[in-house]
Amino acid sequence: MEQKRLLLFVTLSATVIFVWQMFIFPRIAPPPQPAAQQQAENAPAQDEQEQDLPLVAQKPPKDGEVKPQPEQPEEQKPAFARNPRRTIVLGSLDPESGYFLEAKITTQGAAVMEASLNDPLYRDLNDKKKPLKVLDEFSGAKEVSRSLQIEMKQLDKKLEPFLTNTRRTDWKVLEEIKDPDDPKIIQAVHLGLTAPDGSIEVHKVFRLEKYPVPPDEDFRQFRNTKQAGYLIHFDLKLINESSQGQVLDYQLLGPVGIPLENADNTRKFRDVRIGFLQNDMSIDTETLNAPDIIEEVQAKNVEKYTRAFQFAGVDVQYFAALLSPDGKNFKPELVNGEMRSNYSASVEPVLIQQNVKNEAQSRVTIKVNSEEIELPAGGETEHSYALYAGPKRESLLGPPLKAAEIMDFGFFGPVAKLMLWLLTTLHSIGLSYGIAIVCLTVMVRGSLYPLSRKQALGAQKMKELQPQIAELKKKFGDDREKMGRAQMELFSKNNYNPLAGCLPIFLQLPIFFGLYTALNNAVQLRGTPFLWIDNLAAPDALFKLPFNLPILGDNFNLLPLITVGLFVVQQKLFMPPPTDKDQELQHKIMNYMMIGMGFLFYRVPAGLCVYFIASSLWGICERKLLDFQAKRRPATTTDPNVIDVTAESKKSSSNKNQNKKTKEKDDKPEKKGWFARLQEIADQAQAQAALNEKQRDQKSGNKGPGKKSKKRR
Repeated sequence: MEQKRLLLFVTLSATVIFVWQMFIFPRIAPPPQPAAQQQAENAPAQDEQEQDLPLVAQKPPKDGEVKPQPEQPEEQKPAFARNPRRTIVLGSLDPESGYFLEAKITTQGAAVMEASLNDPLYRDLNDKKKPLKVLDEFSGAKEVSRSLQIEMKQLDKKLEPFLTNTRRTDWKVLEEIKDPDDPKIIQAVHLGLTAPDGSIEVHKVFRLEKYPVPPDEDFRQFRNTKQAGYLIHFDLKLINESSQGQVLDYQLLGPVGIPLENADNTRKFRDVRIGFLQNDMSIDTETLNAPDIIEEVQAKNVEKYTRAFQFAGVDVQYFAALLSPDGKNFKPELVNGEMRSNYSASVEPVLIQQNVKNEAQSRVTIKVNSEEIELPAGGETEHSYALYAGPKRESLLGPPLKAAEIMDFGFFGPVAKLMLWLLTTLHSIGLSYGIAIVCLTVMVRGSLYPLSRKQALGAQKMKELQPQIAELKKKFGDDREKMGRAQMELFSKNNYNPLAGCLPIFLQLPIFFGLYTALNNAVQLRGTPFLWIDNLAAPDALFKLPFNLPILGDNFNLLPLITVGLFVVQQKLFMPPPTDKDQELQHKIMNYMMIGMGFLFYRVPAGLCVYFIASSLWGICERKLLDFQAKRRPATTTDPNVIDVTAESKKSSSNKNQNKKTKEKDDKPEKKGWFARLQEIADQAQAQAALNEKQRDQKSGNKGPGKKSKKRR
């Protein structure tokens, strides 16, 4: 009974406390508001009251409290704060205007907000009606990054009390220079910023030059060779307006916003490129990719390069934005065995934005750190730069920029340049780039026809020798040494060189890699249509799949499937059928390789697939033609070029076959070219080596244990 009463008491007490805390007490005594909220609600009233009180009666701010400053009248603001925010457009988007670019300059930070190409060849891949932006601003979490914006710690320190800096405040537009031929176009703009105390003054001048196409020159040829049209000229002047000397320096940000096109399929991402001056004024190019820069930034160990640079910037597959020192004031000197610049103390890579999913797609650029500049009272100094923003063509990257090394032609560079020249020449006679690629393939394969024919004949002879090779394997079993000797003897008797088929392949490798590199660097193919293909520089991408495949992506690409299908057809047509387990294993490996090549080729540019398809069709037709020519020869019961290995003493038959071959050659004389003579020399060397090895084996077989070899008379 006592336990029941105790349990009832505890239950009722808990119920009463719960009802009191949840429903009654909050109404009787509401919780106090937080101090910050109460202060915010009462702030207007307090401010109004304190405005009516004298200064001595106003309450001082508490520690850590920031009291908002009342809006100052326009006439009481410092001079820099009264500058309006504007965007000045330099150049024009009209290709006939004589300008290659349109650059937008913002007064905020006096920097390049964006730059677009007006060439009809370079349009936005997502919208062909829009021009391509080669420079663009990037809005980060803290601030906006723009090309050619500067930092000056001396000036920023004077602007700090006004909660701004050289990158955020609006500079004053001092002058706009109009195009004398078209006053609607602005050719240059002059901006300035003065410190609040008037001790430091900084001027920036952005300028585009006009280059109309001469009447006697082709528009495309002129645009592809005139480097100066793609330059944004930039002058920076520092002035000491104080009554005593000052030491000033600046940090200049490089190009920002270069577009990364076809990011899911490209093998070339944003890379920092710096061309350093050597002692002999040649260029040593340094390449820094985004993952390496991210690693240095995370380790807080970003390397600063102190050598004088000729160019520094960022490039992608088809375009580049490179900053280069310019002007008469630039005078690099040799100091302690190293070229040093009188403009910059160092240049370093900068991480603008890190891509978490794929670090290679991160945004990077460079920063130029100037030397410390000692200016006397009233002194000034000026540094001039030129920013190249345009396509990657050798004809546009030569002197005075000297940046042709950023073209990634690889080890087979001369071959790649030759292929690119042939492609451009074929297009110049009126062919589309798709047809030009097909014609280029025909030219390449046609020049290699003598070697391909030799390779095909060797493969046919090898196919005819397969039954005899199978008999040798049955005869010698696992004795590989005897099997190898017998097989080489068979090849020697039938005048077959197993290494002869490798020569055409080795000679085709430089052409293959050179053409692959040329097509990857051909900005001409970018955005060029062919048949159903919208862009020869990217996969054909017929339509989007409703799902995403690993490695392959979500696009259906038809050309790679056709390419691999033709590879499989070639393999089935030309490879001899397997005669043993080893050859069956080789066939299986080849089949697996075809599957791997399907994955490898699925995301390559469509222009490269066009080359492979044309090359495969050429190879099939070439082999069929050789087979057709072989069938037209007089039919024989046995192939005169094949000698049965089991007939060990048929010297007369061998001589007969040799005489027959000699007679055929005499009846049909054939003019041998350079490739044919080279192949003949290789065959003779192989036959001589086999003959020497056979003679050594015979000598060693004649020697018995304890007996001396007899001398031949």
